[in-house]
Amino acid sequence: MTLNKIFFIYLSGFLLAVHYASVAYVNSSLLTQFVQNKTLGILYIVGSILSLISLVLAPSFLRKIGNKKTLLIFILLEIFAVLGMGSFEAALLIIFLFLLHQAAESMLYFSLDIELEEQTKIESATGSKRGIFLTTQNIAWVLSPFAISFLISGNNLENAYFLSGLALMPLFLIALLFFKKIKNAEARNTHFLSALSALYKEKDKAKIVGAQFVLNFFFSWMIIYLPLLLNEIGFGWDKIGLLLTIMLLPYLFFELPAGILADRKFGEKEALILGFLIMVFSTAVIPFLQTPVFWIWAVILFATRIGASLVEISSESYFFKHVKEIDTGAISLFRMARPFSFILAPLLSIPILYFTGYSGSFLFLALATASGLFFLPKKDTR
Repeated sequence: MTLNKIFFIYLSGFLLAVHYASVAYVNSSLLTQFVQNKTLGILYIVGSILSLISLVLAPSFLRKIGNKKTLLIFILLEIFAVLGMGSFEAALLIIFLFLLHQAAESMLYFSLDIELEEQTKIESATGSKRGIFLTTQNIAWVLSPFAISFLISGNNLENAYFLSGLALMPLFLIALLFFKKIKNAEARNTHFLSALSALYKEKDKAKIVGAQFVLNFFFSWMIIYLPLLLNEIGFGWDKIGLLLTIMLLPYLFFELPAGILADRKFGEKEALILGFLIMVFSTAVIPFLQTPVFWIWAVILFATRIGASLVEISSESYFFKHVKEIDTGAISLFRMARPFSFILAPLLSIPILYFTGYSGSFLFLALATASGLFFLPKKDTR
């Protein structure tokens, strides 16, 4: 492993996270300027279906044109999508660009997974390497909401999209200049059904994919409905940006140490259990917060991400200790957890929001998150 290559992979993860974090919590607010809340959920469902299709096709892309060209193509598509969302005002065009953004974003993370896995030859170091990779991204997740709290004025959200597009430009240059051509000619189980069949035979790996789905369901609900709830409670975007910044700090504090401990001492199962329990109990408090008291919201949201950070690093560490860079089909399935969650969450939100509103829906989210405790691997890595 060369220091330069691994450094540029970490830097790429940071830039990609700046890109995504700048708009992830803003997209729902932008779209509600053009569509009704019911349509909002449908757009996330359609975008996630397109994301799934791109991930199903991802192994074939890698076999035919290589990871480098795949990454460069989808970076350009993403730049076009986010800059367009910040520039145009036609509803149909905004919707089209949002769907393109949803489809392309998953491919970028998939491609970086392949690059990092190709550089991680010693499986006992996977937790540490994944911990560093996630921590560099989490620095961006903390800084970006803080930045947009200053960039966004009222409902003028375009600056968040310009920041998002700007972050992808150096990423394009890094991929062009420093990433080599990985074609994965020996890739295993590149077709969706063969990858699914192989995963079904490996129960513990399948359970980790299930845990990753529950985690991403939690993320999807938070990304779509938390900003809308905070705005409904009475917070402006200046306060929402600061709340999101505080909320995301646990990823900086806990993921890298947890990844190191998973490699050297405990394995991942204990952290998964603790993480899910913290997520469940802290999320269950949200429906009882009815006033915009900043510090109370900050504490509760911070607690939700203590749990989520433990689940994220544990599931990533466990899964990538059991795959190689040639297992493109399995990695594709692992990354499908996110778009699947963005299909299921809006579908379930239609009846739930009707009866509970934004606030009450987080009690349902707590119950749904508890299902993660059923997806624990029988055999730990230590």
